[in-house]
Amino acid sequence: MKALKILQLSSEKSWRGGEQQIAYLILFLKSQNVDVVVCARRNSAFSKWCRENEIACYNLGFKNGVDIKTALRIKQIAEREKVDIVNSHSGKSHSLAYLACKFGLDKPLVVHRRVDFPLKTKGFSLAKFNHKNVKAIVCVSNAIAGMVRQVVQYPERVITVYSGITPKRFTHNPPTGYIHEEFQIDRNKMLIANISAIAPHKDYKTFLRTVQEVSSTRNDCHFLIVGDGPLESETKKMAKSMKLTSHVTFTGFRKDISELFRELTLFLITSDTEGLGTTVIDALYNGVPIVATRAGGIPELVINDEQGYLCDIGDYKCLADKINRLLDSEDLRREMSERAFQRSTLFTNENMGAGVLGIYRKILA
Repeated sequence: MKALKILQLSSEKSWRGGEQQIAYLILFLKSQNVDVVVCARRNSAFSKWCRENEIACYNLGFKNGVDIKTALRIKQIAEREKVDIVNSHSGKSHSLAYLACKFGLDKPLVVHRRVDFPLKTKGFSLAKFNHKNVKAIVCVSNAIAGMVRQVVQYPERVITVYSGITPKRFTHNPPTGYIHEEFQIDRNKMLIANISAIAPHKDYKTFLRTVQEVSSTRNDCHFLIVGDGPLESETKKMAKSMKLTSHVTFTGFRKDISELFRELTLFLITSDTEGLGTTVIDALYNGVPIVATRAGGIPELVINDEQGYLCDIGDYKCLADKINRLLDSEDLRREMSERAFQRSTLFTNENMGAGVLGIYRKILA
């Protein structure tokens, strides 16, 4: 079989879960002797990553979903590089790949969808999914795939490939208490955290209500909000107004996530929408029991009463009850920790990469 050459489109400025998955995919493809070329947003975190990892990269504007100049450049680059497939990884990059096809690009498109927002059922938003060049729509969970199949013209082209993590980025070193020390938290208190962008769909209002409910009856735990984002200031004000500043710490964005997971007793995620949730996979691999909402693809990662507990979206009383149940039983935490680690082996970057490569091969066969 001929060697493949794939053009990957990365349109975002910052580095979040989607960008990490593109990086994992590229490294896997390179390990399988697949040639990769990237179009990344100029001055973005992903453009910098490509330079550092010696990945061929064109820096483009990616100003918005109708950036004609970028769309034309994508067409030119795909033709000049003689790529076999163009793979978009966001709504914006998909829109521009669609426009490139309108301008004459004649390459198969693979579209990744990582969010569980409903698709619009008419106009440009739907047309770009139904274009004849779109040969596969790769969804990171069955929850997303089900939503997409309901509205697209060719539901058989919708395929689930779960996101993955690279286990080697984590260690199994015992906790050292460095987070307690850094933020002056009582060393006897168990740490419960969410690690995510502080964005609307993460529903930190429910997170704080859960903190309030738990802290009203116990004082042996402390909550962490790890990350930054557009609602950081607003969420801090909310915590202050709810008189929770002594119970929850905002750590800001951190680069020590692989070590931080070792310090946690529980992982709490209260999203109202969630494509899959790769930090949930991180928690599974680190054996951290999870208390979560049934948002998007989370129930595909966490089996209720196996690796943790699931509650309805917004149900802070249920979330608090499950946290209390786990904090009260070290044996239960240990059992769920073991099952969490076992389940994490299903969600690796190699499984993800092999799944996507299989789709490429099938399209070109």
